[in-house]
Amino acid sequence: MNNKSLREKAVLAGVGVVALYALAAVLWFISQEDAWKKSAKAYDKAKKTYEAERKLIGERQKWNDAYEEEKAQMPTFAFGKVTDTTWQRKMDELAERHHITISQRQPGKEVEKGDVLELPIEVKNWEGALESLVKFMHELENTSDGMFDVGYLNFKPSSKKGYLKGSFTLTCAYMREE
Repeated sequence: MNNKSLREKAVLAGVGVVALYALAAVLWFISQEDAWKKSAKAYDKAKKTYEAERKLIGERQKWNDAYEEEKAQMPTFAFGKVTDTTWQRKMDELAERHHITISQRQPGKEVEKGDVLELPIEVKNWEGALESLVKFMHELENTSDGMFDVGYLNFKPSSKKGYLKGSFTLTCAYMREE
């Protein structure tokens, strides 16, 4: 490089600076392309969310009607009336009908969820065949005598051949008269 004249050195330095600026511009555009792709994905996601929420808002009356229909079917009890015996009796009737033996159960505390009250009943010990359990649970969730939901289910083989034993939590939903 010492053999080159000052002019050649200046031209090479100028070309080097232009090349560095070109490289910087290319890198900037590449990084901006990634940012644009990320922004486009975020925009598409926000657009889909907006459309889904707009659709739900448009169906508001449909959902309010469905809520009122379900609410009308929900059992209602007088204010202050204890409900655990009612629910335990209905659960026991269905269990007996489907040959499920419940030997240990305990009602929980009433929980308020908006207009609806829920009473969990913890069944600590049950025994029965798998087919009986399935039919029992199906009838619980589809009966017109109340609104029930099996929120937790645990089972293992029983000492009786072909039987299971375990525990579950049954949640009973109802309302109070105002």
